[in-house]
Amino acid sequence: MKNRLFIHLCVILTCFFVALVFASFPSRRAVSQVLSERQEKIKLDVPYEPSSEEVVRAMLEIAQVGKNDLVYDLGCGDGRIVIAAVQKAGASGVGVDLDPERIKESLENARKAKVTNRVQFFQQDLFQTDIEKATVVMLYLWPEVNLKLRPKLLRELKPGTRVVSHSHNMGSWEPDETASTPDGHRVYFWVIPANVTGIWEWDMPGEMERYVMKLSQQFQLVSGTLQLGPDEIPVKNLELRGDRLQFIVERFLKGQMQTLRFTGRVQGHLIEGTAEGMTAGSQGKQTWKAKRDPSSRKPLADGVM
Repeated sequence: MKNRLFIHLCVILTCFFVALVFASFPSRRAVSQVLSERQEKIKLDVPYEPSSEEVVRAMLEIAQVGKNDLVYDLGCGDGRIVIAAVQKAGASGVGVDLDPERIKESLENARKAKVTNRVQFFQQDLFQTDIEKATVVMLYLWPEVNLKLRPKLLRELKPGTRVVSHSHNMGSWEPDETASTPDGHRVYFWVIPANVTGIWEWDMPGEMERYVMKLSQQFQLVSGTLQLGPDEIPVKNLELRGDRLQFIVERFLKGQMQTLRFTGRVQGHLIEGTAEGMTAGSQGKQTWKAKRDPSSRKPLADGVM
């Protein structure tokens, strides 16, 4: 009798255990289904379309990529641009792409090219990528993605950082240079400008009047006026490239017209450089140092601070 009861008990426990095992299968299938759906939800902003070797060469050349550069390729595809930057210019590179297959391909291509010690690849959203260390940024996106990315580039990249885009421009942000490849593609080039908006003041050796310059700016295009005593005169030939600013001032001094060419480097609220007389009888080069009233600084287009 005891044996029968023991056998029945074993059968019941076995059935109960089997039922638990089978009950767990739908849950596992559900997890697999969720993972599959999550992978399917990776929506690419731009479909993969590799740049030709001629385009890659043109992009590296227009940016003058060198051994001290850190090149970021946002939407790197198979990694060919950053790998070429290492092989042809001795630079270092970082590739970013949302597609895991492209990242796998990039890593394999870097291994074959024997440049794994100079490049890194990350599967992530380019809009969430930290790009502030880049000295060059490469793009082959769509026009609307370029416009969406433009505020991030201007906000996060240091003045002087170079940006290159294959085929597509940046809307109202005019390129500093453009180039065409033999196969008919267009390459656009920009230099991230410093923010020089606001009121700058400085003194020149041997002069009584204080220089007060007001500058406004749209991207790299700058305009302004200079207040010298009671006179307000236009600032001419203003050019801004990265953190380098230059301009010409024409004024009357001691009864004669004098022309000064100012060049300087922008460092936050300070500009330091030289002023050179360009007319007969004028002094040679002099140093100048202008300070900006911080409260007069204005944000540039796209919210650059």
